Amino acid sequence: MADEGKQLHIRIPKELFTRLKVKCAYKGIPIQEYVIELITDSMARKTAEKGSILIIDDEAVIRESLRDSLKDTHNITTAETGEEALELVKNQDFDVLIVDVRLPGKSGLDVVKEVKDINPYIRSIVITAFPSIELSVQAMKLGAVDFMVKPVRADDLEKLINENLLKKASRRKE
Repeated sequence: MADEGKQLHIRIPKELFTRLKVKCAYKGIPIQEYVIELITDSMARKTAEKGSILIIDDEAVIRESLRDSLKDTHNITTAETGEEALELVKNQDFDVLIVDVRLPGKSGLDVVKEVKDINPYIRSIVITAFPSIELSVQAMKLGAVDFMVKPVRADDLEKLINENLLKKASRRKE
C-alpha cells in the first residue's frame, strides 16, 4: 500500500463485518484492503455517474423513455436522425452514444462509423429491435463498444453506460 503510515477508522455492524470477512477469505486479501477496494469502487462509480449521453432513435417513445430513465444521473441530449446526431457530435463533447440501427437517412451503423472518425473517444452502444450475429459483428467492427436488443432495460443500460464511462476515464489517465 502506498500510504503505509495512514489509518482509516470505520465502524460497521457485526453482521456486515462477518460477511466482509467471508468475502475477504474468498478473495484472499485482508479485510482492510477489501474495504478500501469497496470505497474506491464506490467513489469511481460516483465520479463516472454524470456522463454526457447522446440518444439517437427515430421512435419518440423509445428516445424519451431512455432520456427519462437516465436524466437524473447523466446529461442527456437526444436526436431523431443520424444527420442530426452527427451535427451534435461535431459541436458538443459526448461520452457515450446510444444509437438505434434503423434510422431515417443515415443508418445507426453509418453514424457509429462517422462518429469514430470525428471523435474516437466517444463510446457507442448500438440498440436494435432486429438483432443478428452479423449485425452485432458489423457494429463492433465499425467501432461500437456494445450491442443491446430492444426493449432495452433501463438498469442494464445504466450499468453499461457506467462501465463505459469508467473505461473512458481510465483511458484518459493513461
